[in-house]
Order: sequence, then structure tokens, then C-alpha cells
Amino acid sequence: MRVLLVSDLHANPFALDVLPAADIVLCAGDLVDYGPDPRAVIAWCRTNVNAIVQGNHDVALAFAEEDGVAPAMREASAATRLIHRALLDEGETDYLRSLPLVATASVGAHTIALTHATAHDVRHYAPLTEAAASVRAAVPGADLVVVGHTHRQEIVELDGFVAVNPGSVGMSTAGGMAQYALWEDGRLTLHGTPYDLAAMLAALSALSLPAAVRATLEDAFRNGRR
Repeated sequence: MRVLLVSDLHANPFALDVLPAADIVLCAGDLVDYGPDPRAVIAWCRTNVNAIVQGNHDVALAFAEEDGVAPAMREASAATRLIHRALLDEGETDYLRSLPLVATASVGAHTIALTHATAHDVRHYAPLTEAAASVRAAVPGADLVVVGHTHRQEIVELDGFVAVNPGSVGMSTAGGMAQYALWEDGRLTLHGTPYDLAAMLAALSALSLPAAVRATLEDAFRNGRR
């Protein structure tokens, strides 16, 4: 049984194209903002993902709330969100609203629990250990906890369970790379696969973005957001 663990897709369907096939797909949120095509990413999630949670960018778009991102990316986040909100239809926006903060999936005798940032705060940038502990408290029987938000790939072994941040598929810390994790028969591994960055940037350039925002986003996609 192969389980694909993904997070922070950020409206980048070009990165989704290089993900491996899996029996189960679990997503720790952030489908929208930054990238060129939120509709394609939402459609992919609706078709392929077995369990999914809200990210801070999903909440910001769906409920017109603050995203809580760092100042360096705040303008880019707001500018792309304005475009994405106009692109999405009511059903797609309702889909983002419907996503939970914590979700679970059963794989054989194992329980996998997911959240985006922490179990109670979708915007909080917490260390993986802190974020995972909040989820384990909400889902005491979880063997594996999956957390996103920081875009930082990491695996930690804690008391009685394992926690992982699979990194970001859409805007990883390694430019032009889709990051993800695989859980196969209890073995957890981190991966990164190059995608067609030139095609993604061409699609991004077709959006009506201010020049400064476009430059910020191109740098983040090319060189990695850290």
C-alpha cells in the first residue's frame, strides 16, 4: 500500500503532473494563492485526494480573512488571491470552506492524522514537534501525523508516533521541485521531483499581476521559498 502525502499545492498544476501514482493521497492544505491555476488544483484534489484539510490560504480566500503570511510574501499572496477569487466558481469556493482543520485516514490497522499548521490554528508557524503534538492530542490513536504550512521537509519520531512535513508541492524550498512524502508499508520517505518550471512561469505571466509581485513570485518559484 502506497500513500502519497502532499501539502501546499499553491495553484501549481504543473507540479502535480510529476507526482507518483499512489493507492491513497492525503493533503495537508493550501490549494490556492501564488500559482497560476487554482481551478486545476482544486479539480485534482476533488478527483484524487482521499483526505484533506484547510490551509491558511484556503481559509483566507474562502472566508475573506487574513492569511498570516510573512511580510515578504504578503503582497504576492493578496494579489494572486484577488485573481483566484474571481476565477473560482461558487462550488469551488464552497469546497474550500467545507474542508476541516483536522482529518484522519485509516490505512490497514494504522491511523494517519492531518492538519495544516496546528490542530487549532491554521496560521501558526510552529515547529513540527509542536504542531504534531497538537494533532496527536486531537487524534490520540494516530500512528502518523502529517503537517504542512512551513514548506520545510522533515520527519521526526516522537513518543509513540511519527510526524512528517512533506514539504510543498507547488512552491517548495528547492526551486522548480515538487516535494512530497511516501508512506509504504510503514516506511516513510521524503522526495523531490523537478517539474516544468518554464511552463508554470509562462502561465503565471499570463495573469494580470503587478510587476513587483510577478518578480517576487518568479524568484520564489525559481529559487525556493524559505
